[in-house]
Amino acid sequence: MSEIMYKVIEKVSAENVLNLASKLIKVPSVNPPGDTKEIAGVIKEHLGDNGISAELYEPSPGKVNVMARIGGGREEDALILNGHMDVVPVGDEARWSFPPFSGEVKNGFLLGRGASDMKGGLAGIIEAFIAAARFEDEFKRPVILTCVADEETGGRFGAKYLLENGITRGSSVLIAEPTGLDFINIGEKGILWSKIRIRGKPGHGSLAPYVGENAITKTCEVLQELLKVTEMRSTLPGELDEVVKFSREFVERRGGKGVGIVLDHVTINIGMIRGGVKVNVVPDLCEVELDMRVPIGLPSSRVIEFIKDVLKRYDGELEIAASSEANYTSPRCEIVKALRKVISKILGLEARPFLQIASSDARFYRERGVPTIHYGPGELETVHGYDEKIKVDDLIKASKVYAGIIAEYSIQPR
Repeated sequence: MSEIMYKVIEKVSAENVLNLASKLIKVPSVNPPGDTKEIAGVIKEHLGDNGISAELYEPSPGKVNVMARIGGGREEDALILNGHMDVVPVGDEARWSFPPFSGEVKNGFLLGRGASDMKGGLAGIIEAFIAAARFEDEFKRPVILTCVADEETGGRFGAKYLLENGITRGSSVLIAEPTGLDFINIGEKGILWSKIRIRGKPGHGSLAPYVGENAITKTCEVLQELLKVTEMRSTLPGELDEVVKFSREFVERRGGKGVGIVLDHVTINIGMIRGGVKVNVVPDLCEVELDMRVPIGLPSSRVIEFIKDVLKRYDGELEIAASSEANYTSPRCEIVKALRKVISKILGLEARPFLQIASSDARFYRERGVPTIHYGPGELETVHGYDEKIKVDDLIKASKVYAGIIAEYSIQPR
């Protein structure tokens, strides 16, 4: 590693990383409603206390984003460090064994909602950014820090807003989402969230099924046909062969044998059903909300066409609520190779690229051709669940890796 890299890493304070992560967890930023005004203010003040000015952007009331920059050079050549400030709801607090926003350390773990997803990683990139700022005069490419709102509900007022309005530009993006210290996420499935409406004819419940047309019963038939969408599979790009093989093993270690099929097949979750107005009235309308995930190499348009063909036979209606194409970053690109090198040098680990089945803000950057990866600490089994936590040791190690990649990337001329 270069001399400057060692200098930056040495400036990362383990105490500061842990204290900041704890402080961020203690600020509830649950989405919905997704108000990040308070936590954005905490981050802006913390950066200011360390001599770094930051800008706030609020595209919608309460949806506040933080952006800061260090180093010279063209913004188009920058390394963007990204992390989201919002967290999912805590659910039933009685099922937590500690206060959801405690931010306390116990038995080597930092506790609380957002510890893994992703206030731990967020604190790590902020402290690495602060450490790197002391050497920014030696950087040939700038570094941009973006702490965003709204990731947990689609990113419209967070990363997407910053990109669409030309507020952030860069040549590579590192998002501190939890992956584990020896994994790098380089791709994800596409989202297709939709609502279908099936209509029937009302009638008196005492005469069913001989009178009227039950929209709920009709919907059951529709759903049986829609489940066949899982037979649709993609042909993945050849450069991902090894990554896909490893990713299948990665998914099956967590989800069980055979689950790896989801990487190249469409999945469907029947998430919500609403129908009927009264128990003794034949329902004339049934609405269903569906969550489909589309693999890399398969356009969402083909899945939509399949749905429409099914609905056509039942006079059904389709409404697309959210859609994004599957996306990935080449395992051979600069940011992936640089990060693997840094992880090897600092942690002595061989970090493996993998594909994930969920989606993230990475899609907004990849849609614009910007290589984007996830790398961050976290206890994956607690993400979005009860008793969320993160290993303190992993948090500190990841922070040093972030410092290393900032130096490694930014001292290289574009």
